Amino acid sequence: MRTIKLPGLIVLSLSLSLVHAPAFSLLGPFAPWMDPVESYHDGTIGGPMNLGEEYRWNVPVVTYAYDQSFVQYFGSNGVAAVDSAMKILNDLPPASALAPSNYPFSTLRVNFAAQSSSLFDIKSITLSHMLEQMGLASPERFVFCLRNYSEANNTTNYNVITRNFDPITTTYSSNINNVLYDYYFFHSANSSRVDAVDFAVDPMAEAFTSVAGFNSDYPGLLFTGLTFDDVGGLKYLLNTNNLNMESLLPGVHGYGANASSYVNQALRPGVDKITFQKVRYDAVFQQIFPPFTNRFTDTFLSNGIFVQQSLERVITKPDILFTADSAGFGFVSRTGTTNWLNNGTPGQHGPGVIQPPIVVNFNRIGPTLQNNGTYPVPYTPEESTWGTFDESTNAPISYPATVGNTTAFNFRLINNSSPTPSARDSTWTLSGQPNDHFLLQTSTNLLDWSSIATITNRGGTFTYIDTIAAKTSQRYFRTIPQ
Repeated sequence: MRTIKLPGLIVLSLSLSLVHAPAFSLLGPFAPWMDPVESYHDGTIGGPMNLGEEYRWNVPVVTYAYDQSFVQYFGSNGVAAVDSAMKILNDLPPASALAPSNYPFSTLRVNFAAQSSSLFDIKSITLSHMLEQMGLASPERFVFCLRNYSEANNTTNYNVITRNFDPITTTYSSNINNVLYDYYFFHSANSSRVDAVDFAVDPMAEAFTSVAGFNSDYPGLLFTGLTFDDVGGLKYLLNTNNLNMESLLPGVHGYGANASSYVNQALRPGVDKITFQKVRYDAVFQQIFPPFTNRFTDTFLSNGIFVQQSLERVITKPDILFTADSAGFGFVSRTGTTNWLNNGTPGQHGPGVIQPPIVVNFNRIGPTLQNNGTYPVPYTPEESTWGTFDESTNAPISYPATVGNTTAFNFRLINNSSPTPSARDSTWTLSGQPNDHFLLQTSTNLLDWSSIATITNRGGTFTYIDTIAAKTSQRYFRTIPQ
């Protein structure tokens, strides 16, 4: 298609079918054409795959555990919240018996008490990221994808593809959870960012409801379960009728009669059902204690006939490890897709196998201030933090779990230079009683100090990000107890 390029925003209206159908998107390692200019690498761990290029687990049991940082920060309530998200996945029937029509188009709810306290539900965000780690991408993000574009003689040609699929017919679809989507082009004036931005055609529709595509930027939101399209995507991935060329995970070997002879790479069906098994994690040795052994029957196609073999997997490190560190930015960081195994032929981006280990880190970055000017100005930070809540009128639980008796918390100062990005990260401990206040101040001469913000001891980490522009005078920072 061809459009005329304009500075800023380009809007293109498309005529789409009004037939509503389920649809899902598949996740895999970024293809070479998925570059940041076309708005890929925007916080997702991978890109949208075509049918037949999907990535999935090919073992029936996936282990998970919590490290010491998670347990200390979130306590037993946080562990229970993540466990409850894993239970939603464990309670799903096998893919061969899974009926998407038994699931609603939306399970998204709002807890207004949590919203007013700027709390983010750890259970819902865990559920969303687990779908990602099972091979599903955000369907709302990848209904339409910009494949490439070219510019010549004040004209821009855009090549747009669809990466959203109907699980029944395996045809392309622009409907997600019974809502029709269209797109417009965003094209920055200097062409530093170009994108096909998806939006719901009906402005009154309940859109962007998939758990796989959850936007966690808004506090107080929660999911009560999976949606129609989430289940449709899992059914496609795990279905025993979906045959892919796959290798076994490293460490999987023959057992019993197959101990000395077993088939590694073969055409395999989906495993039908995945169970997430919690295991004990030894923080000192950083491994499972005791090691977890899973013996299972593997099915593969050989000369047109399904053959089975006995396999064993001895696991010494959890497949998925939940942590709570203050490193990095954003609420959640997790392992990428670069180590996923691609079993496709040369030139193909899949199919493949999801390979552990996976780390999902719930950032305890805490309240955050960011200065982008030549000199910091007074500012009141938002006290956004993790929480656990549901649809009931019960009071939300907020984290860290130890805030009631903590006597110290961390202050994190990040100096981020501009225009050349280079961050220097410093962290120190502020001693005091719970809810004690500290003034964050700055100076250029160590004599005249200006207050930037008041910091409250919530038991976690307070982060201040200061962008140092070119030719900016040197600055000093200090914290003073009140």
